Amino acid sequence: MTLQKNRRPAPMTPEDFRDALERLGQTPASLAKLIGVDVRTARRWSTGAKPIPDSVAAQIAALVEAGVVTPELVAEIEATRNDTSAEPQIARFIWVQRKDEDPYWTIAEHDLIADVFYLPGRLERFTADELVLGAVITPPAA
Repeated sequence: MTLQKNRRPAPMTPEDFRDALERLGQTPASLAKLIGVDVRTARRWSTGAKPIPDSVAAQIAALVEAGVVTPELVAEIEATRNDTSAEPQIARFIWVQRKDEDPYWTIAEHDLIADVFYLPGRLERFTADELVLGAVITPPAA
């Protein structure tokens, strides 16, 4: 991936995705299991049938930077994902700005299961690629 003038990485292409798989010694199915997405989704990313979200591209870049996916790393990721000590988070609130000509920031609800964002006063759903993502809003301590 190359950097653009605004210092955001360029979107991950299917070629970048396949190169990352090769460097990590993974298949689309094994990487899907590792990062917790549907196998069909990862296969669509590798063919270009579905765009790769920036958040996933960042995860993959971090894995590539870390090097080979070791059994210890897989176990650590799975332990984190399978941690049942805390109630699983299904939604969160996050500051977002639409990438079109809207200059305003607003708070969106991020559905973590469907990986879509709901903006106030709008019926349509947005993907991470359509938004500039800001800080996650954490609830105050009880």
